[in-house]
Amino acid sequence: MAAAIPSSPPRLYYGWKVLAALFVAGFLVYGGGLYCFVLFVTPLTQEFGWSRAATGGIVSAFWLSAPLLVVGGVAMRRFGIARLLATGIVLEAVCVLALATVSTLPQMYLLRAAMGLGKILFAVTIPVTIARWFARRFGLALGIAWAGWHIGGMLLAPVAEWIIQHHGWRGACVALGMALLVVALGPVVWVMRIHGPAELGLGLDGDPLPATTAVPARTAAQAPAAAPEGRLRDLLGAPLLWLIAAATVCFYLTYGGVLTHQDAIVQAAGYSAGFSSVVLGSTALFAAIGGLATGWLADHQPLRRVAVVVHLALLVGAAAMLSVCLAPSTTGLAVYAAFFGVMIGGSDIFFVKLMRERFPHVNVDHLYSVWYCVELGTLWLSAIVAGRVFDLTGNYARTLLLLVASAVLASVLSAFALGARGAMRP
Repeated sequence: MAAAIPSSPPRLYYGWKVLAALFVAGFLVYGGGLYCFVLFVTPLTQEFGWSRAATGGIVSAFWLSAPLLVVGGVAMRRFGIARLLATGIVLEAVCVLALATVSTLPQMYLLRAAMGLGKILFAVTIPVTIARWFARRFGLALGIAWAGWHIGGMLLAPVAEWIIQHHGWRGACVALGMALLVVALGPVVWVMRIHGPAELGLGLDGDPLPATTAVPARTAAQAPAAAPEGRLRDLLGAPLLWLIAAATVCFYLTYGGVLTHQDAIVQAAGYSAGFSSVVLGSTALFAAIGGLATGWLADHQPLRRVAVVVHLALLVGAAAMLSVCLAPSTTGLAVYAAFFGVMIGGSDIFFVKLMRERFPHVNVDHLYSVWYCVELGTLWLSAIVAGRVFDLTGNYARTLLLLVASAVLASVLSAFALGARGAMRP
């Protein structure tokens, strides 16, 4: 039975409702699952006497499930996007609740890794979901969805710090787990019952769908657009992919190394835990702004300009934190929060757009799954590397100097990737 085509489009395009649900879910899944856990490094170190590499590893163990992303596109096709989204949220909630009951390092690593699996099941579907609803506004829609992650960090970081101070880090785990189940899960399950605009008789972005193109609703939902079908193994065999992967490793080594140890670095510079949570929240605020601005820029300007913005922001932010480490300064922390935050919000948008431009004949589920695997693997390693350098040197200055150098190398590699020829063709 063909989908009914309404005589006039609805007042509010349903894609915006989907986007709102993704925003709210990301607010808790990422804002609570990563930003708030940065605040756990210091209390865990104090309570158990573990090294910074070990406690930093607890935060970055969130990314241990990254290799599974290589088959993320296959999983989405086999199990469906809605199921992966809901399963990811439930898995993270159950694991964060379980964290409140354990006290050993292996148990914490295991649960954080399982939390990370929940997060990637949720996150890997976001660009694919948005591609089902938006085309002209794809970059902006990505920015809005991912802004929820950072606004969650901005608002939840001070709340988590207050809970940690008054009820301990275990109390913070319980509060976060319950919020995931109550607030994040429901809206996603509700809106994802509609699989695509064709079920509503509409095209992407809410544009009218010509009557001659009407197809059965379920078929349209499963293939909402003219989806390219480049094979995964062809993508993995493209040299340009590995150039982009190298740029990603250098970029996110700095990103993850600085962010994971941000709270410890700020407190080591002589600031209080409460002030450090404000810095973290401010970073998240600028990440939300950066995501929205970069999303708009990516839809309206050449990608090279987006590259300049995110790489310059990474370099300036890391250098500002290095300056704070050498000579504590609230001005330096403000510069850090602004630039590093903008970078956090815009970086994924840049790399996703880069992958789509350089590999236009590969479906977005394969593109994002493979690239996101590299990103998360780097984020996992970055916190441990940064913590290990600190353990060996006894200060964060040399660690940050290494991370600044990595940011410079990332900009060089991205420039080559932007100018390289030979993107995969059918």
